[in-house]
Amino acid sequence: MKKRIVVGAEAINARIQRMLIARAKYEADLPNAHVKLMKGNSKTGVNCYTVSLCPIIDCVNCSECRKDCYDIQHDVIYKQVVESRACNSAICRKDKPRYWAEISQQIKALFVTELRLNVGGDLDDEDFAFVSLVAEENPRCDILFFTKNYKGINTYLDNHKFPQNVKAIMSAWKGMPIDNPHNLPVAHVLWEDGTTTAPEYGSYYCGGNCSACHFNAEGCWTLKNGESVIFKAH
Repeated sequence: MKKRIVVGAEAINARIQRMLIARAKYEADLPNAHVKLMKGNSKTGVNCYTVSLCPIIDCVNCSECRKDCYDIQHDVIYKQVVESRACNSAICRKDKPRYWAEISQQIKALFVTELRLNVGGDLDDEDFAFVSLVAEENPRCDILFFTKNYKGINTYLDNHKFPQNVKAIMSAWKGMPIDNPHNLPVAHVLWEDGTTTAPEYGSYYCGGNCSACHFNAEGCWTLKNGESVIFKAH
């Protein structure tokens, strides 16, 4: 496995400060800020749009994963990425109903059939109900997300169900005990030394293109309760 390049705490903290400064700029002019959906890329594929928040500062539970977070390491080094994440974060933080309403509006306007939420950041306790609302408003759009907000999603699922076009996957991490009473699918990391939190047998290995998996009806989009997917550390 190709060795990852990992920056240290000082660089991570500098990137966090950069995002906080950018977010404050958008919060100061919130009426003129709008949620940005991004077109598919080499990882998500051409058809899978994404909408993202800021890594770490928009994560509910990242005590162990922050130092190895792909997003803070490799994505928010670009000005355009910082700006789009900070803009989304500002709206979600200050006007959550508008944040989700604008996502729903753009799904309709752009004819989005595949949407991956929060490639950076995570969903907080309030967001799960909004995800269901957006899915109900856009039944022809399949929505995929990964979360380490175990407590928040469990509380939501204690009393609600996601619509069929939502694929919710818990994200496991070494040193972070996972609580999964609803038996949701779980994503795991395969590290360079061969270690993983995944079960020994039966896990699906990520093919690296969300659009291809959606088209072929396989992978994360079709995981059943109790199943797992493995991502190579990157």
